[in-house]
Amino acid sequence: MSALLQISGLNVSFGDMPAVKNLSLNIAAGETVAIVGESGSGKSVTALSTVSLLPDGTHITGSVRFAGQELLNAPATALRKIRGNEISFIFQEPMTSLNPLHTIEKQMREAISLHHPLPRSGERARILELLHKVGIPDAEARLPSYPHQLSGGQRQRVMMPWHLPTAPSC
Repeated sequence: MSALLQISGLNVSFGDMPAVKNLSLNIAAGETVAIVGESGSGKSVTALSTVSLLPDGTHITGSVRFAGQELLNAPATALRKIRGNEISFIFQEPMTSLNPLHTIEKQMREAISLHHPLPRSGERARILELLHKVGIPDAEARLPSYPHQLSGGQRQRVMMPWHLPTAPSC
């Protein structure tokens, strides 16, 4: 099976501080991979470097190829097409990804409009469908909830729908 994501000789540093040293990894389509390590070992830096989401001034060398396309130093337009649609992450604490000032419905609606546009009339049905797929109980009652009103596991599941196959357009 050929690799969908190929990371070769990845090095990431912040000034003189190395965060990732000579990492190589191949992930095939359909394969699930978990990067495990102690706090500060470079797990998040590795993930974020694959789609150029690290701060300006970060020094990155090596190669990150997705479906044959080099992502390091790729144009912003190419990266926007891949981020959230082809490559996305579910971090352990999604409160860092969810906006505490907006409801779950508003945040999911925004993600749909950015990544999988639907007619406005189909957005709510798609949001409910996705919440049901990831096991959010009483999904409709959860739509007006804010992230702090959900359990940690429910917040993680709210972040998961973007990993599910997309529905046909309405």
